[in-house]
Amino acid sequence: MADQNITVTYQDRVAIVTLNRPDKLNALNADLYYLLGERLREIDERDDIFTTVLTGSGRFFSAGADVTAVRPSAETSTNVRRELTRSFVVNNFDLTHTFAHHSKILVVALNGPAVGLSAALISMADFIYAAPHTFLLTPFSSLGLVTEGGSSRALVERLGIAKANEALIMSKRITCDELVATGFVNKVIAAPSGKSDDSAGFLKKVLEEVDERLGSHLSQSSLLKIKELIRRPEREILDRQNGIEVFEGLKRFLKGVPQEEFRRLASGEKKHKL
Repeated sequence: MADQNITVTYQDRVAIVTLNRPDKLNALNADLYYLLGERLREIDERDDIFTTVLTGSGRFFSAGADVTAVRPSAETSTNVRRELTRSFVVNNFDLTHTFAHHSKILVVALNGPAVGLSAALISMADFIYAAPHTFLLTPFSSLGLVTEGGSSRALVERLGIAKANEALIMSKRITCDELVATGFVNKVIAAPSGKSDDSAGFLKKVLEEVDERLGSHLSQSSLLKIKELIRRPEREILDRQNGIEVFEGLKRFLKGVPQEEFRRLASGEKKHKL
């Protein structure tokens, strides 16, 4: 069943990874985030694939972490550090490292809003195309967390320090127009139907753009080598920041701060910014 929540299809030299939980706004738990990393690693091993397109189904790209997922409590678990190290530290570090070191051209097709860890991870994309109703929200400070997914480096680099401070410190929603103005998004593409939940129509238009811009008229091996050269100096910095982030996050979980905020969200005591 989990396999259907994150699907992979292939079209010639392109791999298409789809977050497929539209009824949950493509929110992902730890197991599904791990599966997303597995999908990217599988694609990395294929010599016939040169471009990875990551998208979502429905009207959201991803609502981030599934707040209904069970999380270990600092008050009730005698092995909470061990549990958090396995479920949070290792998982987040591994997933962020996988995105940062993905060897294919990574195209993110934002069919809608991107939230939390999912929003952080897409900052490492090579190209981002967005539907008009897209926005970015990284509510880490609202949830008692710190930055995740390399966002203290990658999102700042892509969004610019001024808007990144608004997104990360203020937990402010960044609109599609702002994402375009800052260069976070390469291009806005509307589904032919004009409907916000027409993710299939949107993806079709993005794939047409990918074929036109990254197609057979370019040397595919050159694309990958150029990406490697561009990314090489940044990866060392990002790897270091990734480690710092996960252990700072662990400290927060050990204090029970995020657990309490997630509990309040799940119970309706606190209103979600979505």
